[in-house]
Amino acid sequence: MRRRDFVALITFAALSLPRRALAQKKPLRIGWLVFDDASLGRIDQSLKDALAQGAFASGSNLQIIYRYAEGNSTRLRELAEELVVQKPDLLLAIGGDLIKALFDASGGVIPVVGGVSDSPIRAGLATSLANPGKNFTGVTFLTDEMAVKRVELLSEVAPKAKRLSVIFNPQHLDDELTFARKAAQSLGIDITAHPIGSPGELEPALRAASTNGANGLFVVASRLTNFVAPRIAQYGLEQRLPVIAAWREFAASGALLSYGPDRIFEAKRIAGYVQKVLNGTKPADLPIEQPVKFELVINLKTARSIGLPISRELLLRADDVIE
Repeated sequence: MRRRDFVALITFAALSLPRRALAQKKPLRIGWLVFDDASLGRIDQSLKDALAQGAFASGSNLQIIYRYAEGNSTRLRELAEELVVQKPDLLLAIGGDLIKALFDASGGVIPVVGGVSDSPIRAGLATSLANPGKNFTGVTFLTDEMAVKRVELLSEVAPKAKRLSVIFNPQHLDDELTFARKAAQSLGIDITAHPIGSPGELEPALRAASTNGANGLFVVASRLTNFVAPRIAQYGLEQRLPVIAAWREFAASGALLSYGPDRIFEAKRIAGYVQKVLNGTKPADLPIEQPVKFELVINLKTARSIGLPISRELLLRADDVIE
């Protein structure tokens, strides 16, 4: 049996039983689209743990039907359609490209819950944050607008980095590249953009960045770029380039720094949405929440390796320093 076809039947212990579960003999069913593999990443695992700890009561059954993209963005539509065929009570994912695939495949029939790092309004998932009005609800990580702050941080730690290469996934429907361009222009920084649609396209993109004389890398956060974060960080170390991104996982993999929402904390909030929707509330009536906790992570070991001094002031501002 292929891992992506694995179906898990899980009994969760918690405090309150969703009313729908009391009225039916069959277990509630969630179709969960995972970008990585069956081992799950930190973010998906944190959501799974939150579901186990707080969403379902002792004696209730929740059937989770998984599909694993294994890092391949081109399979998202196919896998989303496979989940829809299973007719689950709810579709779940973390990642804008995954949510969009589920949203399109569901045809407005199956509720979609999860987290996205782009604007759900611009992506067509909602009419507004306060009143989504459509078939999706959950949390937006809002990394677009914060791209300006990340470019400013890069300029602060590496003022000589005037040629910035951006690695991004064009299938991830966000506007972070646009915001980064505006910030770079105001700081006199030239930007070249290098799209990747699969892990196999990363090496050509990195070679193109070198050809363009990049002295800094800006990574637009997505499930795909997060999947290849260790290689991007390694490239930065090899070329002695500062690498900056939104998510902690990049800094943990060896990038110079990350600044963005605490996605572990935000993912846990999604469990509450799962409970409400399985309890019968329509996604259209549940406001999409914005992040409430942010973190600056600096990899001091990487800074030393590439010869960049980090000011005491910036270190004091950091939420975490990796040494």
